[in-house]
Amino acid sequence: MKRHQSLTHMAQDKVRDAHVERRDKPTPALADLFEREARDLLALQHPPDIGPGGEVVREQVMGLGPRRAVVRDTLLEGADRIAEDASIARVDLLALPGFTGTVAAGIDASESIGAANSAEKMLAHQLAAAHEAGLRFLDRALRHDDTVEAARLANTAARLITVFQDGMTTLQRIRAGGAQTVVVQHQHVNVESGGQAVVANVTRGRKGR
Repeated sequence: MKRHQSLTHMAQDKVRDAHVERRDKPTPALADLFEREARDLLALQHPPDIGPGGEVVREQVMGLGPRRAVVRDTLLEGADRIAEDASIARVDLLALPGFTGTVAAGIDASESIGAANSAEKMLAHQLAAAHEAGLRFLDRALRHDDTVEAARLANTAARLITVFQDGMTTLQRIRAGGAQTVVVQHQHVNVESGGQAVVANVTRGRKGR
């Protein structure tokens, strides 16, 4: 991980040097060289190894299971070191000491929702963390003898559970493109011979934002 991060930072330094070269020198002879070196640093020699959840697999990260035979398109097509670093960083956050079982839960959640991009993967990981934290607080509330403290813990658990549910709603909204369906009902009144009125409900769906 440190090797990837240092190369990414080195590439950023090269881009910065190229910018300074073009800004401060009348003939920026080295700017093109710096930019070319930055591109070389960010290029991956081989496609990254992707495991469950669409994240990069490293031997020292537990909970990801065996490597996949097929690499996800999101990292295969045009993947560079930044995309690989971002994937590693996401899994490292899940593997923090406080998140006992969140690596497996977060990766499984990402698989379950079929996360198609980095934003959906991060949301899946957040959902797993909120779920674990909420149930942990709820467990403490149920086992606490102090009524006031139990109520405080239960309230925290309820908020975390609400965060989880709101996250699921956010996912649905993202995939729907923010569109809402409005149902409009009209009543048609038909007067037939003899003065008899027939009332009919007509329902039409209309999509809008």
